[in-house]
Amino acid sequence: MITRRLSDAARVTLAVVVALLVLAVLRWAPVYAEPPLDVRALPLAGIAVILAVLAALTGGERPRRRLRPIAIALLACVAILALVVALRPVAGLPAEVSDPSGVVGRLPPGPVEVSGPLLRELPPVRRWTFRWSGPLRVDEPGTYRLWVAGRGRVEVSLDGRPALVAEGDPLKDGTHLGLSAGEHQLEVVLHRIGPGPRLRLGWSHHGRDEMIPPRRLGPAISALGWRLTDLMALAVAVLAGILAFMTPWDERRPLSAPSPVTWREIGLSLAGHTALVALMSWPLVLDLAHSGVTDRPDGRLNAWILAWDVHALLAQPTRLFQAPIFHPLPDTLAFSENLLLPAALSAPAQLLGGPVLGYNVVLLLSMIVSGLGAQILVRRVSGDRMAAFVGGAMFAVGAHRWIRLAHLHAQVTLFLPFALIALDRFWAKRTLPRALVVGLMLALQALSSIYLGALTALALGAAVFAGLFAGLKARDLLRLAAGGALAALLLAPVARPYMRMRAFQGVEWSMSDVATYATTLESYAAGGTRLYGSLGQRHLDPERVQDTLFPGFTVLVLGLAGLAVAPKRYRAVAVVASALAIVLSLGPETALYRFLHEHLVFVRGLRALSRFSLLPVLCLDVLAGLALSGRRWLAPVALGAMLVESTNVPIRYASHPGPPEYARWLAGRPGAAAVLPLGEGDTQAMLDGVAHFRPLVNGDSGFVPRPYTRTMELLQEPLGDDALRLLRAVDVRDVVTRLDEALPLTVRFGEDRIYGVPPGEPAAVVVPGAPAPTLWSAAGVLLDLGEARLVERVTFEVSDAEWLARPRVAVSLDKQAWVDVDATASLADATLSLLKDPRHGRGEVRFAPQTARYFRFDPRLPARPGILEASRLDGDRR
Repeated sequence: MITRRLSDAARVTLAVVVALLVLAVLRWAPVYAEPPLDVRALPLAGIAVILAVLAALTGGERPRRRLRPIAIALLACVAILALVVALRPVAGLPAEVSDPSGVVGRLPPGPVEVSGPLLRELPPVRRWTFRWSGPLRVDEPGTYRLWVAGRGRVEVSLDGRPALVAEGDPLKDGTHLGLSAGEHQLEVVLHRIGPGPRLRLGWSHHGRDEMIPPRRLGPAISALGWRLTDLMALAVAVLAGILAFMTPWDERRPLSAPSPVTWREIGLSLAGHTALVALMSWPLVLDLAHSGVTDRPDGRLNAWILAWDVHALLAQPTRLFQAPIFHPLPDTLAFSENLLLPAALSAPAQLLGGPVLGYNVVLLLSMIVSGLGAQILVRRVSGDRMAAFVGGAMFAVGAHRWIRLAHLHAQVTLFLPFALIALDRFWAKRTLPRALVVGLMLALQALSSIYLGALTALALGAAVFAGLFAGLKARDLLRLAAGGALAALLLAPVARPYMRMRAFQGVEWSMSDVATYATTLESYAAGGTRLYGSLGQRHLDPERVQDTLFPGFTVLVLGLAGLAVAPKRYRAVAVVASALAIVLSLGPETALYRFLHEHLVFVRGLRALSRFSLLPVLCLDVLAGLALSGRRWLAPVALGAMLVESTNVPIRYASHPGPPEYARWLAGRPGAAAVLPLGEGDTQAMLDGVAHFRPLVNGDSGFVPRPYTRTMELLQEPLGDDALRLLRAVDVRDVVTRLDEALPLTVRFGEDRIYGVPPGEPAAVVVPGAPAPTLWSAAGVLLDLGEARLVERVTFEVSDAEWLARPRVAVSLDKQAWVDVDATASLADATLSLLKDPRHGRGEVRFAPQTARYFRFDPRLPARPGILEASRLDGDRR
């Protein structure tokens, strides 16, 4: 009885929220309805999802109602509303767009708004100026708050008088104005230097906060059109709510009995998923060896990782993690994903066609196999092959695939669904061999992607937690623990370099680091496909959108409906795993993550938390397949709708011609190389480096080590003497650049020049001196030796502040009379010290021998607060 009442309450509330949500959406272009309530789509959407989950979990049998009359009425109202909008005169103010050379285009009449979709027809310029001018109609006199949001500098005038001037990136400002009823002359000017101009002009009055609607702007048009718009929008919303209440989407119904998955079904399914992947990735399949995502840094990085893995595994497997980047730092492959299993899968393609072919083969293969895995998850409990195929296709080619093409580590979900299949098989027959298979699948997924391994562990953990309430016994947990031990054993050789690197580099992501790469609730409503991308850009705060994670209306609705028909174990895992994944993806915004970050070292090693959003997508896809079970006519329709919602075809790819001449020339030569300028084209230098795999000073990864930051600071062109000292110390023989350098030119290929590093003095590691009492203040750093001593250098732990090559130094015997002395600080020596000890590397200030008790140093000295050390040069290497 309680469950029934809860279900009824959830359904009624959901119907009301759906009606309000439709009203909120109809406020958008091109309808621009003004409902009687000030409703917002984003908060209502979240409430609707929660209510739908509750209704699905508590739903049951209920009497049948006639839906056709309501559906027909709804379609009729939608058609009338569309007709009214089409026949209604265009409202709003047009905008004139100009740059310093003159007018470059115009925006159509509408609200005072600039966003990404509105800029597509305009030529790209650097200095934008947008001007709106025309009447603003006020129906009700009173005090209004006029506000602006966007980027740039905006000037708003009313009736010839300045009303609001604001500037910022982001821009958010407002002012209160007293407005009389009637027409006012409005002028708005937006200035923006650089890409991404954005503006929304709105007002607040009597508790209603909105962008100024087009009906209040521009020449007045008949009120009848607007009244019909509002009336029909209200009718559409009410009928949509009624239909949501009456439709028995949450009713329990038996699934078709599962049947064995045959090899024929697997073969046909693989063919089907291959065709869909080829279609949705179009035109990639036309040139797999040269087209791809190598125009994006992440794409080049991951293509290089695959190439290096294959090279190392074939040539010297024991040095796999000693990748030839960030030379001479150790364990540099551990700065990023290792992609070990994807590399092994890509090896034949790599050897035949190079790194781009290898990347593309792994990318497309991952989608195909992932789709098959999700399909088999559906088939575990349903005999409907077509519905299962559609559920698998949603995971193979859904919207989530096309927003991260360059993030191969987020695409290689080959073993994620199979790990859940293995756990479900264990649930059916709880034997040790089946538990070990669960651990094997977890290990294989972690060997494919560390982040996806963590996500798989979360999914399995959620499933085991749910199983505790469904009869999972102690001996079953012991068997699963054995599977976990097997996974740990298989992963130990790969985990060891990461732990070693963490200890050496001191890598640990802080809350602020994680917050940058965590997602937001707004991101779950933002779409990255052609159909939904512009909606998010226009209606969501760009400062709050970190990713585009909306899976599509079809997947979301069918996934929620699938909760009602899914077996209890599927429902429990979907709800628990999705909730945990969403909470973790939000990062420091949630108390749970803050607690885990504080108490678990492993959690502090994960930065890109938004990738946990993939788990709710898998759950929705599997549940959608179950919702379609037994609905033969609906499955093909759902497949078509999902493809339309998810497509970005034709996708823009870049052509990769292969390594340039200079890279091939470097092959086989001794020593290391540096491609300048550092930090600008590092991933390109790495990908070109597959032609020689010589150690490179260049590097790029998810983690940029402290020594490399200093190396970039030092190797600014043209190279100075101190830079050459560092290059000699780390055995760099060749410097590649397109600029003139005062170095011996070895060879030239077009614009690419290769210089040799001449012999000379190398940099030296800074050795510690004798600690001395140190006083830090805003005026500088004061060293007190206790008595007068002969000192020629002072050493310190290097901070991350900008380097100071000639710091101010003064000495004194009595702290009264001070004498300034010339001093130098070698960035080359400090960088080499950091390369040897990234956590505590030292720098030093040198000067002519001084006999003094007190030494005062420049407050800008790039030193960590703490004890400084003073000594003579005796025993130094230089």
